[in-house]
Amino acid sequence: MRRFGLAITLAAVIVLLSASAALAPPTNKNELLKDEQHRLQQSQILYQRGQKAASAFNMEIVGQHDLGGRGFNADVWAHEGFAYIGHWGFTDWAQGSKTRFCPGPPDNGVAVVDYRDPANPQLVSRLVNPTGTSAEDVVVFTARFGPLAGRDIAAAGLQVCGGSRTDESFPRGLMLWDVTNPAAPVQLGLLNTGCCTRGVHELEVEHRPDLSRTFVYASVPTSEYTEEGSPSGYRDEQGRGDFRLIDITNPAAPVEVSDWGVLHDAGGPLGPGQGCDPDPVYGHSAEPSADGKTVFLAYWDSGFVALDVTDPTTPVLLGDTDYAPDEDGDAHSSSYDDARRLLFTADEDFCKNSGPDIERGLGYLRVYDFSDPADSVQIGEYRTPNSLGTGTPGSGDYSIHNPLVVGTTLYASWYSDGVRVLDVSDPTNPTEIAYFVPPAGHNPVKPPQRSTLSQTPQVWGVYYDAERDLVLASDMNTGLWIMRVTA
Repeated sequence: MRRFGLAITLAAVIVLLSASAALAPPTNKNELLKDEQHRLQQSQILYQRGQKAASAFNMEIVGQHDLGGRGFNADVWAHEGFAYIGHWGFTDWAQGSKTRFCPGPPDNGVAVVDYRDPANPQLVSRLVNPTGTSAEDVVVFTARFGPLAGRDIAAAGLQVCGGSRTDESFPRGLMLWDVTNPAAPVQLGLLNTGCCTRGVHELEVEHRPDLSRTFVYASVPTSEYTEEGSPSGYRDEQGRGDFRLIDITNPAAPVEVSDWGVLHDAGGPLGPGQGCDPDPVYGHSAEPSADGKTVFLAYWDSGFVALDVTDPTTPVLLGDTDYAPDEDGDAHSSSYDDARRLLFTADEDFCKNSGPDIERGLGYLRVYDFSDPADSVQIGEYRTPNSLGTGTPGSGDYSIHNPLVVGTTLYASWYSDGVRVLDVSDPTNPTEIAYFVPPAGHNPVKPPQRSTLSQTPQVWGVYYDAERDLVLASDMNTGLWIMRVTA
């Protein structure tokens, strides 16, 4: 696979990503993650163009819940007829109240919705996280091992959003609840990932029957950004990488068992920074295989990185994907097809035109053959017409966000392009078979300057409930949508 002069690239990255001294005044540049910086910029824009009414092809709306009009909705998960919708937020250091984008009581936390009657969904509870934090990503599962085997457990990533990431009074990391009775959740454990990153951004859960244990595969972005004043020289004071493997077999006492980063463990970035947001050391998300022994890390311009975690204490690099020089990069998330050893990936790219040497357009879906992890090959891709970047500027965010492959069908949340459903039986030629775009909505949170991403659909997450044959989607402004594919 293609490799670059690591010493030269690493030096450039260190110059590019060096943060301000730990004691220097916090700024949006050294506090916010990439998507947050984009949303802050977009909060100053009222989208006047683009689609406003709902539209659908081969999909019908079954139910909808606005979650009390709280706005700032994040990812969605479903378990046993209950939907769990996260809540995003960040600190704004530029103007006004620094907590204006940080959800607070009484609406903060993961919303729990009973949709067993999908035409009449009901909000039954919230998984409340500490004030000053956000809980964007959530996974719910039935415990197989440990003291709570048979109980339903929810795990959510906590990030600081009510102040500086250097303020250690804010917890950040992983929080777990017993949701066996979803209407009466019970807080279990909290793992603090420590200063001075924001905390756990995205996570997945997988069981290891061979070890009788259950793990969270988590990302703690910017852990390897350099920082003056830190004991390790990096934002993570312990010098850990962006990937964290956490044992939650006992959800009341989660334990981090290992970590991995491109600087500390691979000897340097696995690709050059390129496009409008050059950054090869930003680990955004982690996707485990069904047996939990392999994990695929989305590492922005370093591509998608495969690790062997058969021994949970010692991750081993297997291989990575590479971007061509004219591609923007920005590896964001993925979904793995174990049967065919295919990785379906999403590049979160908001730069329609990154310059004369980079292809035009926004982020899109790619398909990689990972039969040989040391030599993965891209074999297919899919772009919506809007993501080609030929449409009216300022009408929405037409980048893919999260993909989910189920058998030979792929469901993708695509921000202002809503939910797209693809037939991927031929992975070299993904074909769209259905879509749903919710109506545009104002973010209902007041005061008006908090109306970030107003007047445009903004679908964050998607989930497929196979038992009920329903598709669930979370829109940042308008809440939970419940749909069915009709064709």
